[in-house]
Amino acid sequence: MLNYVRRKSTPLDVAKTRWQGLVSQDPVMDLGNGLGVQAYEGSITVVDTQLLKVNNLAAEIQTERAKLVEMERELSDLNDRYMKATAAKYGTSSMEYMAIGGVRKKDRRRRSSQSTSPDVMSGGQ
Repeated sequence: MLNYVRRKSTPLDVAKTRWQGLVSQDPVMDLGNGLGVQAYEGSITVVDTQLLKVNNLAAEIQTERAKLVEMERELSDLNDRYMKATAAKYGTSSMEYMAIGGVRKKDRRRRSSQSTSPDVMSGGQ
């Protein structure tokens, strides 16, 4: 099974650290222009929630992908079983075997090994 690595957010980690520093100075600090401790905390919470959502979806996708891989393995085994059962029942030279994707014995081509030329054998003389 694939190992899922949780996504991290460096800007979120930095924001949390800075927010904690601001709160330790003044829990209701307001720097003006909408830059207050509460607004900063709200922005951090929104990003943290989205990151959690992304990580949960990614974990779910990984789980579903693992299920698909297992199902494909099982289907591949089933494919082999059908091929072997057809060969056992009808033979490997039958039309039935060929109909499900098998290659009949008499239609198989044997690969001939490439023999070296006489010039190579004699050293090129």
